[in-house]
Amino acid sequence: MNLREWALPVYTILMQLAVGALFVLWVIRFFAASKFSPLEIQQVIRNQILVIIFTAGVAMVGAHFHLSKPFHSFMAMLNFKSSWLSREIVFSLIFILLMIGLLYLTYFEPHRRKLITGLGWLAILIGFVLIYCMARIYLIPTQVAWNSTSVIISFYLTALTLGGMAIACLMVLDLKFAEVQKANDVELRAEVIKYCFAGLTILTTVMVIFSFVVVYFQILLLSQGDVIARTSLSLLVDLYMPLFVMRLTFLLYASLSLGVAVYRMYKLRVTPQGMMMPVYLSCLMILIGEIVGRFLFYATHIRVGL
Repeated sequence: MNLREWALPVYTILMQLAVGALFVLWVIRFFAASKFSPLEIQQVIRNQILVIIFTAGVAMVGAHFHLSKPFHSFMAMLNFKSSWLSREIVFSLIFILLMIGLLYLTYFEPHRRKLITGLGWLAILIGFVLIYCMARIYLIPTQVAWNSTSVIISFYLTALTLGGMAIACLMVLDLKFAEVQKANDVELRAEVIKYCFAGLTILTTVMVIFSFVVVYFQILLLSQGDVIARTSLSLLVDLYMPLFVMRLTFLLYASLSLGVAVYRMYKLRVTPQGMMMPVYLSCLMILIGEIVGRFLFYATHIRVGL
């Protein structure tokens, strides 16, 4: 894959990460309202919102490297009624605009909690529609390895897996920055981490398990398909077998490593600050695993006909 071809994996992975991270953050915000005050929660999550916007922005910029004429990209929106690509671009822009509005309210109008809540869930809804449009682009008969609903499922699994790990990583990083700056809310951030990390670990583990199940069904479908499908399967289990095994190993090890670290925090009274290294390592391994998975997604497809 050359630079232009890598632009698509970068865009899809980062945009799915951004949508998944916002969803996970909003779920945490919803449940944490029973333990913390609304203003405390707003204070803890607003930096994460900033990083999510930055991630989505980088994804959009990166997508332009796939185009031969990047400055004409706006023309791709003109076929919204008939093109999943046009819908993907439009919903990407709407998602980013909603996120910018959400960031403004969180920083400068934190008392408008109902508006912030509603805008956040609207952005998540648009993000989920965006991921669906993103996946539908690949459901075409001429691409046998892609033409399956498992592609849609796998894109949502990637969003939730990366989103959960990204929020875990950002919370630990935010805690470290608060300590360096000697902020007065260090204890609050530590308590939020203790409150939500069990749920984040369960989410990551469940998503990894579902990812394994989806991979199994994808292999099953290819093995029962025509000669083109079996050729794609042959590429996966022969030429790209080391990458395939590496991806699954990284996902499994990352979820187990995170689980052990969270167990140590709750049972052995390890401080949230001590979670930095295992959380960073787990996040990095899952990110690498998803990048490898997206590479295999593009590398093993074989076109049928024109």
